[in-house]
Amino acid sequence: MSKQNKVRGKSITRQLRDETEAFLSTKSFGTQKNYRKWLDAYIKYCREHHNCKTHDECFMHIQDYADYLQGKYSASTVHSYLAAVCGFYNVPMDLITKPIRHTAEYTKSRSDNGKKIRADNNIDNPRYERSVSFQRVVGIRASELAKLEGRDLVTDESGHLCVFVKNGKGGKDSLQRILPEDEVFISEYFNVGEKEKVFQPIELSNSIDYHHIRAENAKRCYGYYLNKINTEEGYAEKLADEIRLRWKLHCTKKLPDGTIVHKPFDEKKIKGTYKIRGKNKALAIKYGFATEYNNLALAAVSIFHLAHWRNNVTVQSYLLSH
Repeated sequence: MSKQNKVRGKSITRQLRDETEAFLSTKSFGTQKNYRKWLDAYIKYCREHHNCKTHDECFMHIQDYADYLQGKYSASTVHSYLAAVCGFYNVPMDLITKPIRHTAEYTKSRSDNGKKIRADNNIDNPRYERSVSFQRVVGIRASELAKLEGRDLVTDESGHLCVFVKNGKGGKDSLQRILPEDEVFISEYFNVGEKEKVFQPIELSNSIDYHHIRAENAKRCYGYYLNKINTEEGYAEKLADEIRLRWKLHCTKKLPDGTIVHKPFDEKKIKGTYKIRGKNKALAIKYGFATEYNNLALAAVSIFHLAHWRNNVTVQSYLLSH
């Protein structure tokens, strides 16, 4: 390859990367960092393997890229790389053939992952008692704890007490519902000035596995909703209406041009039974977990307590956590 072609090739690569910036600007800082890395990797692949010079040409090779990644990375990593690519080209992930992610292969937040107990990751350390106790009944992400202020205890569109999470995952705000039995306990945390932090830095300067605590709370909330559905007449209909309302008001997507669109609600999300299959089912049986879940209760946990909006994520990353 001549020097001129190398220079030209570099120029095309640079141009393709620059054209992704408008899309990346709609994401939070952390998401931008990861998506930029994954989009750069896709552009490099398209340039080297298919000599693409425009994004219209790159668009044609997403499935080729998925096949290429499958032999190099785990299923979870392949999904991460493809999420950025599909997001940029506005291609539904379901249209791309890719390896299936199995909860059985996850290692994050496992009780048997071999971590040694130290002062800074011990949930029984008195220094971290407030944050650990808070997580056990709220269960937000560790990075979100540090942002909480006195004014962030609010009521939602259905009148339930919630913790308002600012600029959470994906740069989105969310409302984290509090179960009625925990309302008094949580309210005490917010007895500070409106703009005063709920937690001091020393309380959060640790390596505690807050995700695992978040998962334990998700299990507790699932049990709460399932019991109410099974024992209280009319509760299932009431809960379904609250889920539809939250979805209508808050489940949105920001397009690259800045337009905010509302995602359509699928009634299947709150109907019937969610059944675990394959390796995930074997994992559930091994650890004594259920292999079938009520979709309505799952949706309530996913939407009101995890802000994930997807039942499969709730099961795989939280209810099957051990």
